[in-house]
Amino acid sequence: MTTDFREQLIYLRKLQEIDLDLHNSQIELNSLPERMAEEQAAFDAVRAELEAVMAELKAVEAKKKEDEGNVQESVEHLRERETKLYAIKTNKEYQAAIKEITDGKRINRAREDRVLQAMEKIEELTQKSTQLDSEFADKKSAFDLKKKEIEQETEEIKKRMAEESKNRPEIVSKIEKSLLKKYDFIRRRYKLAVAEVVNGACEGCMRRVPPQMLNEMLRIDDCKICSSCQRMIYIDLEKREAEAQKSEAETLQEE
Repeated sequence: MTTDFREQLIYLRKLQEIDLDLHNSQIELNSLPERMAEEQAAFDAVRAELEAVMAELKAVEAKKKEDEGNVQESVEHLRERETKLYAIKTNKEYQAAIKEITDGKRINRAREDRVLQAMEKIEELTQKSTQLDSEFADKKSAFDLKKKEIEQETEEIKKRMAEESKNRPEIVSKIEKSLLKKYDFIRRRYKLAVAEVVNGACEGCMRRVPPQMLNEMLRIDDCKICSSCQRMIYIDLEKREAEAQKSEAETLQEE
């Protein structure tokens, strides 16, 4: 290597940290429209139910008004026909008038029954619409609040991503081109391009790293590639030393 790989590894890890944050932020950002759609669907369902009830209520009221008008008109007509029965001279005309009056009264009774049924239905729908109207108001308030929260969250994520992206070019400029090319190539396949070796295994694919390679990695003087997943791998000596010191301290306490 033409540069200090220890230093390059630091920059590679910083770059990966930025890229992982950007990746996770993008996933979070992509999920927001779906969340918004779910909230919208729940809100629209209540609104649609309310609109359906109101439409049915309007239709029932209109039919009731129509039946009431027809009854009133028919009653007046039949009353007039009844007053003129005795003026009819022929039996045929008299029987036709009687039939008309009888049929008219039967039709009016059916209309009056429908009016009574409509009154019951109107009362039922009015109660339901009042309940749904209250529920709709609550849903609308909750929806507006959730919409505002998601919009704010969207802006916060975008702002965070902009800040993270701002730092990326500086880190990239400090990484040797060949390493950067290798890093970018691996990231097209895995979101984790640089993997730590923990307990002798690559944390990317969890496969064991050959002992010879482990020994070579302790020098941190060259880029090593996992033979299983082709990720760039490294050993975190500082963490390893800290764990060793912790283990030693615990052993001393037990003694």
